[in-house]
Amino acid sequence: MKHIRKGTVRVNGSKVPCSERLEEGDLVTVPWAAPSMPCDKEPGHRDELDLIYRDRNIAIINKPSGLLSQPSTKGEDSVITRFWKCFGSPFEDFRPSLANRLDRNTSGALLVAMNGMALRDLNSAIREGHVKKRYLAVVCGKIDLKGRIAAPLMKDSSTNLVTVDPGGKPSVTLFTRLFSSHDLSLVEVDLVTGRPHQARVHLSYAGHPVLGDLKYGFSRMNDLWRSRGVRRPLLHASGVGFSDPRGVISYLSGNTFFASLPVDFTSILEAMNWYYSVPANPEIK
Repeated sequence: MKHIRKGTVRVNGSKVPCSERLEEGDLVTVPWAAPSMPCDKEPGHRDELDLIYRDRNIAIINKPSGLLSQPSTKGEDSVITRFWKCFGSPFEDFRPSLANRLDRNTSGALLVAMNGMALRDLNSAIREGHVKKRYLAVVCGKIDLKGRIAAPLMKDSSTNLVTVDPGGKPSVTLFTRLFSSHDLSLVEVDLVTGRPHQARVHLSYAGHPVLGDLKYGFSRMNDLWRSRGVRRPLLHASGVGFSDPRGVISYLSGNTFFASLPVDFTSILEAMNWYYSVPANPEIK
């Protein structure tokens, strides 16, 4: 619309009003600029992003720990502000937007909607359970082989702490133990619901807090492993899968995308002799 008002959209070489009707054989000239490409920076640069997948509707970013998903104040460094710098926006009336969030110290897969229709359909798919979020966590103790944690969660905004409370929101977490040894376990976690801090609080409630979690964890274990390089909760959003989403993202159905493990995570796996490999990502055409 803006280009029509400015007269830069032309039909047969002439400026036209918005009400102009096209006829067969008309030549329409529309201004177009190539989309910006990823930031060309050296590894480790502040603006770099680990891109898992991108198409016309969505992008999936492997977020590093220590980086906000989105800024809390103007000008603050975050995944989405880096994304804007690297990729810009394919549409003038829409800025790419996050469809999910991760805590600052949680790494892994983040969904970005590239246009308004994709954001609408991603939000609907998440709300209706058509987006499956998978996590990996190193937890304290030998956890059961499989389990289901159903406990209502309530967040105190003044302290940013979440507790199990009868008056809280219904919350369900499923887990599967992959490895266990030396008072630690590696678990795969599926969040049936998506509450703030859900995986961390539920695992702590079950008696197996995430290693390195200062809010909900075991201080003795945290202190022991801090000297070995554990500086944050070892929780990683390892994958995001799509099951029958509707609308403009329907073509993603049946696909799961995986986020490679960060160095602090792999170093613990190596120290424990746990051999875990991230599956290859699909190629969507």
